[in-house]
Amino acid sequence: MSSEPTGALTFDDLILEAALFLSVAYYGADGTEVAQTPVNVYDLAECKRYVNNAIRMFIADAPKNGWRWSRPTASLVLWPAVAVNAAVTAAGVYTSLTTITASTASFYPSMEGKTITVTGVGPLTIDAYVSSTVVTVAGDHHWAGGDTFSIAADGNYTLPKTFGGQYTGPIHYAANSNTGATIEWSNEAIIRQHREPSTVETGYPFRAAIRRMTTPARRWELLTYPTPHDLCTVEFPYDLYFDKLTTGTEVHPAGYAFDEAMKAAVQATCERESVGQLGPAMTYYRQVALPNAYNADGRGAPRKLGYMGSGGQVMTQDDYRRYIQRPIVTVIP
Repeated sequence: MSSEPTGALTFDDLILEAALFLSVAYYGADGTEVAQTPVNVYDLAECKRYVNNAIRMFIADAPKNGWRWSRPTASLVLWPAVAVNAAVTAAGVYTSLTTITASTASFYPSMEGKTITVTGVGPLTIDAYVSSTVVTVAGDHHWAGGDTFSIAADGNYTLPKTFGGQYTGPIHYAANSNTGATIEWSNEAIIRQHREPSTVETGYPFRAAIRRMTTPARRWELLTYPTPHDLCTVEFPYDLYFDKLTTGTEVHPAGYAFDEAMKAAVQATCERESVGQLGPAMTYYRQVALPNAYNADGRGAPRKLGYMGSGGQVMTQDDYRRYIQRPIVTVIP
């Protein structure tokens, strides 16, 4: 099933727009075919670069309060320590990566960068999450037969590589969590202060913070306090950082409603970087396509902001659990 309307612009479509603007499109060996993406290696590479640069420019040209489309909601699993209780094998060994496969679902995306300790092999750093039973580690660490492993939990969880460094709304437990607890944003220094007496205090986290990681330098992690004693999932919106488009069927991150603005951004980028000056293409992008994109983005805002008058208790940002009617408790002597 297609995930996009057939009229949506793909990476190939945007490459073709760049090629047409630069007059480097391919028209077949005898020049009688319809315009196609370039077959010349240099021209194709330049068009791809212009398209990705245009996406970066469009993201940077956000309205004052940011693009609404660039605020996806993260769903992050917070996991407790994984005990030594699962068989694991190393397979698919390569020069730089070793694939580790567990016999039961044990892995989560937020484990990237964490240490997995394999019995008889030692501590290894998880390089990438592949699935709930498969991760890769850097280097050649293959071994024969099965073994057991453990992963310690410290309350720090690696965020997706598309996390742009800022959260844009409150954090909550996911639906059906049934925790009866609330979790709120805090300062990472406060969490570090809470951890001073002990690093092993566990329970349902009620504080969370964002901190930039040192390795890899552009990744971020979520800090929680206390460290979860059980699996739980939290959700929060964040600023998106896009993956560079590489294959022809990929689509830009803004969405179908912004295709015209993205096409204009591609043409403006071609004009700026190939010609070396700002001309009609940049004028159209700045004065027509970009304002229209602002309007399209604004239409995604809530139609109502709630009651704006005075008087009475208004439930807006407050936690609803403070106001719901509690059942009457009868004490039997």
